[in-house]
Amino acid sequence: MSESPRLPPETFALGRIASLLVMLGAVLYFTGWTYRWSYFGFFQLEVTTLPLPLESFYIAAFQVFFGSFRAILHTIITFALVVVGVYCSLWLLEGQPSQSLQAGVENIHRRILDCLDRRLAQGQPPKNFWRRGLLWLYRGLLQLLKSFLEFHLLEYQSLGFLRSLLDETVIICWLLAGCFWLAQWQGEADAWRDAVNETSSLPVVTIVVREDSFPLGVNPDNIRNPQGIRIIGDATSYQQLLSAAINNPSQNRVWRLLIDVDGDYYIFPALPRRDETRRPPVVVIPRSREGDRLIQLRPTLDTDIPSGDNNNQPTN
Repeated sequence: MSESPRLPPETFALGRIASLLVMLGAVLYFTGWTYRWSYFGFFQLEVTTLPLPLESFYIAAFQVFFGSFRAILHTIITFALVVVGVYCSLWLLEGQPSQSLQAGVENIHRRILDCLDRRLAQGQPPKNFWRRGLLWLYRGLLQLLKSFLEFHLLEYQSLGFLRSLLDETVIICWLLAGCFWLAQWQGEADAWRDAVNETSSLPVVTIVVREDSFPLGVNPDNIRNPQGIRIIGDATSYQQLLSAAINNPSQNRVWRLLIDVDGDYYIFPALPRRDETRRPPVVVIPRSREGDRLIQLRPTLDTDIPSGDNNNQPTN
């Protein structure tokens, strides 16, 4: 029989590089998805309902890891904690605690075998036929149990593979846990930053629609509520949106664009200040197929941020 040809070392190297790239892509996607989930979840939106492009999750992952100096610092701390967690877990599985446990199990295993040997060696077979049959059955069961306990299962190579797989599973679980908590924290921190007017990085939005074609917004020349509409849900929240439809920087009320999804505009009035008990309401403006809407976006100006004197005024 001819020996099967051995693969060159370069093939194994390429296989490891390919598996590393696959794992890296999975971790980046998981991190970016978690970040988007945490960010949009802050605004009461489910990321699975938003048709976001696949590449946006990878870009979000890089933003989590390297978006700012503070993000880099948190990344270093997180991965340091992951390394410590992996080290402690592998020490429990392979170090002194595991060896002590294995020694205890081996001691119990040896005592059971010794007890079985004594049971099999003692006593003479009885003269009664039925008792002799029961004794034969009893010894057969003991012999079967002894054979079962003497079977060296851990010597099989497949079990060695499972042990290495367990170690890799521990490492991957710690890595995913670290990426999850880092992305969740970063997503919520960025959401709070964008939700507050003075720190928001989102663009200021102005939407112009035909009169009475959209049940929100007011006529700047003749402020009145739209007519001929009906409401399902919280009427108070709707009235508050009507009264706050126009930007008022002196009261720290500025409308901002959260995201544009295939022509559906998600806008919200930014919060005047950070308040853990509040979340900004999000208004979804459906896409228009008639070209009867004007969407204006611009960056934040100094006039959008109230002065120190105006900050002390009460807000509506």
